[in-house]
Amino acid sequence: MFSKEEAKALRLEFWQRLDNRTRRLPGQKGKKKRWILEDTGVKGLDLRFDVDRQHAIVALEINHRNESRRLELYEKLEACKTLFEENYGKQLNWDFIYEKPNGQTVCRVYTSMPADIYQQDQWPDVLYFLIDNMMCMEKAFMEVKDFLVYRELGL
Repeated sequence: MFSKEEAKALRLEFWQRLDNRTRRLPGQKGKKKRWILEDTGVKGLDLRFDVDRQHAIVALEINHRNESRRLELYEKLEACKTLFEENYGKQLNWDFIYEKPNGQTVCRVYTSMPADIYQQDQWPDVLYFLIDNMMCMEKAFMEVKDFLVYRELGL
């Protein structure tokens, strides 16, 4: 088991390695990859990396504070499910109600793999999984974004 300080240092090192790895992606020419993440252009919809003791997750998360708005946005996204998954390249997990460890309820579309952030020997595979799947998630999101924004504006 790790002390709090050791665990914090390992998590920090993991995320720094992810950051460094994105500088070596094709077409980046040594520059940091700019992930969409929280800047999707759709209020209450974020793309997320999540790694803990059980798994690594790449997710599109709908976390709008207003529950009815959150569910409405999820239903609109679900209406594009076939197109979204075709652009992603494989089937994803679709959770209408996903409770995060902090107790917050969100909607999630995600993929995951077994992983433990504290097992450094797993890091190369986890980093590859996160980068590869986030690139696919961004690509799929960009294909449906206009529809979601168009619908969000009520047009």
